[in-house]
This record gives sequence, C-alpha cells and structure tokens, in this order.
Amino acid sequence: MQTQGLPADFRWAARYSPARSAGSNVGMKRRTSKTRTPSTPPIRVLIADSHAVLVDALQVLLPTVEDLAVVGCAHDEVGAINLAASLRPDVAIVALNVPGMNGIEATREIRKRVPDTHVLVLSTHAGAEYVYQAFRAGADGYVVKDSGAAEVIEAIRRISQGKRYMSETVSTLVIGGIAADRHDGENPLGRLTDRERVVLRLTAEGNSSAATARFLGLSPKTVESYRSRIMRKLEVRDITGLVKFAIRNGIASVDA
Repeated sequence: MQTQGLPADFRWAARYSPARSAGSNVGMKRRTSKTRTPSTPPIRVLIADSHAVLVDALQVLLPTVEDLAVVGCAHDEVGAINLAASLRPDVAIVALNVPGMNGIEATREIRKRVPDTHVLVLSTHAGAEYVYQAFRAGADGYVVKDSGAAEVIEAIRRISQGKRYMSETVSTLVIGGIAADRHDGENPLGRLTDRERVVLRLTAEGNSSAATARFLGLSPKTVESYRSRIMRKLEVRDITGLVKFAIRNGIASVDA
C-alpha cells in the first residue's frame, strides 16, 4: 500500500487499507463498546480529508467498531459542508489545513448550518494558534498527528456525548491560549464580517483581485474595497501583513 503523503504518525492507517483487508478478516475484528446496548443507534460519522489514504483507512476502521457508522466522505471543504448539511451526522471528522481543505472555515460553516453536528478536528499541527482557532470556530475535539486509532475512536465517542476532547499534548496549549486571549483583549478576527473573512482567505491563498471577484461574483473594484476595509480593521499595511495574519489565525494554510 502507498503511504506517500500520509502524515507519519497516521501510518497506522495502512493496516486498515481496503486493498490489504479485501478478501481477508485480518485487522477487521469488530470492536465492541462497553456503553452501547442493542437498542442504541450507532454514532453516525462524516469523514472530511483531502488525504485519500486516510479517508479510505477510516472508512474501513470505524465500521469495525460496534457503535460507529460512516455515513459519508468528502475530500474538500465545499463537499464537507454540503454533505454535513444533507446527512446531518452526529460527528464530522474535519482535517485542518491540508490542500483543498480549510478546516477552520469548514468547521465554522458546519456548526453554523448543522448545530447538532459535533466536529472533531484531525490535524498534523499542534501549535497553539491552530488549536485555539479550531475551538473558536466551533470544534468539539482536536486530535493531533501522534494519536493512535484508539484515541480517534475515543474522541468520537466523547464529543458525540456533548463533551470536549483534546489530545493530552495540546490541552495545555489551549489553556494557555485562552489565558493569552483574555490578557490581550478582543481578537481582531472578530471584527470581520463573514464576507470579509472569505476575501481575506482568498487573498492569503494568492488569488488576485480579479480572481477573487470572479469567485465571489463581484467586481475587482469591490474586492479591493473589501481588502482596504480589512486592512483598516486588522491594522495591517499590506498584502503580506494580511497573509501573515490569515496563517496565524488559521484562516489560510501555509500549504495553500
């Protein structure tokens, strides 16, 4: 099985490859839940990640757990949002800032459209900025790359019950981030409207005024007006400043 492009600590996923398990029960022993009764419906899970290897592996792994069921998979941000709105899963597993997937924006939109869906962010980033922005966007859980399959399963169960879940390695970062935010006062990101955040993201991802205008159905002049307003609100002087702000606050990825 090819594991190129898969985060190193997610290599456990190779054991649950459809190709490896086809025609065999190796690695497919069904796991049971101590809390589930025959009358309890399984936790319905949506998987959203642009790494096809990881998506395929989770598709095979999760149904081997008695109280979990995969109801859909998406490989980009738009697909994740649309599937969440139509399928209304109990839990959406959302990748954070991989090519084609802005996990912060996807999380924000999913929670806005489907408030009852809990979001578990699955990330290769353990930086405080990423963790804190994920929770600010509405995430219920955050699992980092050094987590094993058992921790992913436990996180799904925990947040489906309305609880929060964080990998132990990031819990202190979140606490520190909350303290820093209280100390620093208002987060400038809160000053932006939804449309301004979209313009900021598209700008940070390298789109010109003309390209952004085509994407949003606006005129280039209107896009430039948005950018000027964003700069004033964020107190930055140029596009470079906007890009740095967007990456620092999880609006855009360094991989974009």
